[in-house]
Amino acid sequence: MNNEPNSPRSSLSTLDIAESTAEKVSSFWETTRLWLTQAWRISLLMGRGAYLTNERRTLFGKLGEDVYYKILKGELRSGELESVVKEIDRLTKKLEISELKIRSIRFGHRTRTPSPTTPEVKQPGESND
Repeated sequence: MNNEPNSPRSSLSTLDIAESTAEKVSSFWETTRLWLTQAWRISLLMGRGAYLTNERRTLFGKLGEDVYYKILKGELRSGELESVVKEIDRLTKKLEISELKIRSIRFGHRTRTPSPTTPEVKQPGESND
């Protein structure tokens, strides 16, 4: 084996190594490009699917509201649906109460009236009426 740097055999192996390295780098970049392209396409499809799913849910909600109001008006009768309407009304009332409590906490209004045995404590900013 010839170990001289100028021998044809040593320059050929250096050339082979350079070509092999270039092929590996090229292969890596091509694989990365393909992976990124596929990831981009998948993300676009998933985003479109999420949008369509949201639109579908919106339409189901609108359909449900229409049925709800028809049952309240008496235009539509169904024993199963009337129990759902009653449950919706019950939850609506609970939500309204919760919203009132939140509003009173946020803006500092009391939700309870003071009992007759305890003196009323004035809130800051209240005037003597």
